[in-house]
Amino acid sequence: MELMGPTARKPKSHTGSLSIAFLLVAAPVAHAQLSPSDSGLGQIPANDWAARPGERVPWLTYGIDAGVGESDNVTLVSANKLSQTIATTDLDFVLREQSRLLDAHATGDFSYLDYLQNAYGSQLVGRFDGQGKIAIIPGRLIWTVEDNFGQAAIDPYTAVTPSNMENINYFSTGPDLHLRLGGVNFIDVSARYSRAQYQSSPFDSNRGLGSLDVGRDISAGASVSLDAEFERVMFDKAGVQATSTTIPGTTTTSPVVNNDFNRTSAFGRYEIHGARTDLEADLGATRISQGDQSTTGSHAKLTLGRQLSAAAKLKLTAGRDLTDASSSFSALQSGAAGPNGIIGTAPAPQTSSNYTSDYASADWEYLRNRTTIALAARWEKDTYPGQPQLDVTRPGADFRIQRQLTRSVSAQVLGRFYRTEYLNETIATPTASSKFDDWLIGGVLTWRHGRGLEINLRYNHTSHVVSAGGSGYSENRVFLTVGYRPRPTPEF
Repeated sequence: MELMGPTARKPKSHTGSLSIAFLLVAAPVAHAQLSPSDSGLGQIPANDWAARPGERVPWLTYGIDAGVGESDNVTLVSANKLSQTIATTDLDFVLREQSRLLDAHATGDFSYLDYLQNAYGSQLVGRFDGQGKIAIIPGRLIWTVEDNFGQAAIDPYTAVTPSNMENINYFSTGPDLHLRLGGVNFIDVSARYSRAQYQSSPFDSNRGLGSLDVGRDISAGASVSLDAEFERVMFDKAGVQATSTTIPGTTTTSPVVNNDFNRTSAFGRYEIHGARTDLEADLGATRISQGDQSTTGSHAKLTLGRQLSAAAKLKLTAGRDLTDASSSFSALQSGAAGPNGIIGTAPAPQTSSNYTSDYASADWEYLRNRTTIALAARWEKDTYPGQPQLDVTRPGADFRIQRQLTRSVSAQVLGRFYRTEYLNETIATPTASSKFDDWLIGGVLTWRHGRGLEINLRYNHTSHVVSAGGSGYSENRVFLTVGYRPRPTPEF
């Protein structure tokens, strides 16, 4: 199952998230956990009681379990299905530290899968997003370290199996300087070095980014600013032409030329943060200079967050941007059905070239003492100048409903729909398709004993329905795991 693309972006930041190395450094000095600051649905595991409002949240919440499962179609084919027994070890965590000198948060969700009948080799899959800010001069000079790690598909037209995945890591670090002038005026200057690494695709790159924001506080919760950003992207294999995965039975390939490029953005920003409403609006333009060619496109983003009640909140996002595969990967987030054993893969990075991304999303969450409901809907259209065969739309929606049935037993139901349509490409082979729908429906039943022991029974049904070439398939997976997840016991 794929994660959504730029529609699921985090609030504007000059960086992405922090590395596992930072987690090892920050954990010993952490003292107080806050819920994750990025309020997208799916960032807090549904069975993470420590992240619920009104309760003291420890500095670290985590769960680890191990068990065994069964798949009735592990190779994701329409005929001659292969069953497989799978041993799994799972780890998820949320880390939050906030003090005068350190502001850090990290989330991770990983599974190590061992295919016991050797359908595939052992595999580690998961997603890590982390960010750490160290105050060199508190309130003035901050050093930021970030990292994002996960998987993406290699061939966008065929089933996402372990043989059609690659690991991607995006690391970024650098200083932020914050200056106040006359009490209401401010200047923010940032610099970043970033490194994008791909396990298989030839898109490894080094990146340098600088930004300057000049603004004014117009009220206690509102500000306006003029922002400028410049990014230089340098590929390890610059100027080398490669080809994407060739679909069996076809001659269709996607040329990829790793030309170094500069990306310059200038835009105005308006922000207002109230007791129940947050609004951010950007409007400007982005220019890409790559070789002898240049492209200019609009840069626009509107984010509206509203606390509808003590239990419900709504977030709306829409925008347009010129971006590339690495920048998009660093901004990915799962939807409402993201955590709890559903670890997604990002869309296949077919080219290192920039593209125009139009996106919109809506996220709604209802959170009470015993009930959680999360709904998310997203739409995205990516347009590639000079490579129309890569143009794609990706609408989707997901949901998660959880209920604490008794002191010891909880249940949840979750689902996801995700459509992929390559607008100018038609693939018609038995194993590949350019237009398809992915469905998922699943459930988790959890029994807890004491303050840590946890037994989970998970079931997922996935189906792949094609509308242009290829063949559909379905798969059922069931897992039984035993683990440890410390948390306070709620009182009913």
